[in-house]
Amino acid sequence: MSEPAFLFRMFSLPMVGSTMDEARRIAEEGFPGAALVRADTQSAGRGRLAGRQWVDAPGSSLLVTMLMPSDFRTVEALPLRAGLGILRAIESDTGKSLLLKWPNDVLAPPRWGKLCGILCENSKGRVLIGFGINIKKSAHARANPSFPAASIEELCGFVPSTFSDLDAAAQRVARSIMKALQDSGWHEAYESYLWARGSSVQFDAGHPDAPKRIEGILEGVDNEGKLILRVAGQRKTFASGELSHLRSI
Repeated sequence: MSEPAFLFRMFSLPMVGSTMDEARRIAEEGFPGAALVRADTQSAGRGRLAGRQWVDAPGSSLLVTMLMPSDFRTVEALPLRAGLGILRAIESDTGKSLLLKWPNDVLAPPRWGKLCGILCENSKGRVLIGFGINIKKSAHARANPSFPAASIEELCGFVPSTFSDLDAAAQRVARSIMKALQDSGWHEAYESYLWARGSSVQFDAGHPDAPKRIEGILEGVDNEGKLILRVAGQRKTFASGELSHLRSI
């Protein structure tokens, strides 16, 4: 697979409200290229769902937003493919096997805690991919109570040297994401990492303020990235919602 055709300009900052907001500001000021905005800490980081905050300790997480260039053409299931790219980068750096909870949370054994959260947005025609990877134990973000936080330090028993230079780590993860966005075999690869595939799950469909609780068998995802559940013998797809936990049977 070829390397990305463009390079990311690095913006490294000690503290921001959120790297997503900073990347959006850079785009609105007229920067047309690809950029990585990395911060040592955030004061107003947020998650994919409304009301979810990302809480970090300074220097303990890899906090990055990728600003795609103005001529970037988006791809189907971009949030899922971004998650796949990040998972591959972390597996390469740690030698550990990980899973993806739909749509793109990276989970780490043994408790399958949340190691990385991802937020993708489109702002005035610019695509932004934000991610936060817990590196040290002190980095733990506030996550879904059903999925306790995890860190690379806990996963490996130490912090790998590949995470000693956070700017270099950000570039490495960004390259892996770009490869996943170009990967024609992303769908099969994603499903091979899908947490709870083939199991009974509880799923909160729709808006988080008024979710509809559904129980079914998690079958996979379609080519658009929608979740596929078998509910009362019928195959149904969902574009939004939250997998809560495995259902006891």
